[in-house]
Amino acid sequence: MRPVSIDPEAGPLSHGSFSQRVAVIVGGGSGLGRAVAKALARQGSNIVVADFDGPRMDRTVEEVLRLGTSEAAIALSTDVRSDASVRSLVRDSVKSMGRVDVVVNAAGVLLQGKVEKISGDDWTWMLGTNLVGTVRTSTAFLPHMTSRGSGHIINVVSYGGLQPTDPLSLPYDTGHAALAVFTEGLARELQGSGVCVSIFCPGAKGPRIGQNTRSRGVGRLFSGSDRAPDSPLQLEQLASTLIEGMRHQRFLILGDPSEASMFEGRWDHLDAKAASR
Repeated sequence: MRPVSIDPEAGPLSHGSFSQRVAVIVGGGSGLGRAVAKALARQGSNIVVADFDGPRMDRTVEEVLRLGTSEAAIALSTDVRSDASVRSLVRDSVKSMGRVDVVVNAAGVLLQGKVEKISGDDWTWMLGTNLVGTVRTSTAFLPHMTSRGSGHIINVVSYGGLQPTDPLSLPYDTGHAALAVFTEGLARELQGSGVCVSIFCPGAKGPRIGQNTRSRGVGRLFSGSDRAPDSPLQLEQLASTLIEGMRHQRFLILGDPSEASMFEGRWDHLDAKAASR
């Protein structure tokens, strides 16, 4: 656990719509996770950055504290593949911050290639983080949230996990498709509990989630239609869209709202329940 400190040169604390809430960003050391941590901090949230990469998560915490809009931010080293590590994340987050209101699961690894080239070990490696890791984190925070009768869990799911398009990303998208099913089932189970569950899809042109990459039978990097440069502006826009969806407690939050017609009617029953609360 890294110490909490506020930059004395920072500006005044925020009184945004998420002021005083506590958000745990899993995979917050880089990419979309980092952008979401900073965006929620600008809204006044206190931030827990959970990641396996110490220097990266420390940098995120430093950037959050430099904003001066949060009262606190900490880094907690976490391996989502480990039950013990995730239990420690829950325990230390609650101990340090008093409670947890929001969990954003943005950790992941990348696996691409021709299906016949993907080994069983490759599948296990990818699913252990992208599916089982997110399931582990989501369910670990549930007792705390359900006992309080409030909370919001957001799982990041690739566009291909909802609408498969690129054969070379089939392994990666398969894990996210399973995660989408889990997230929908969890949302149904928690209806009426006060705990909200959402999918965030960065979109067909959005960034893939994951620091580590394995490619089999193809080049080293993804080349599909939904692979775009992870520019700071793009990530900030996606984070802003995610927060707006959280504010309205939508089940499906789209990074690119123009893609809504692709999923029209698919999860309306869950959004209708959220709107009635």
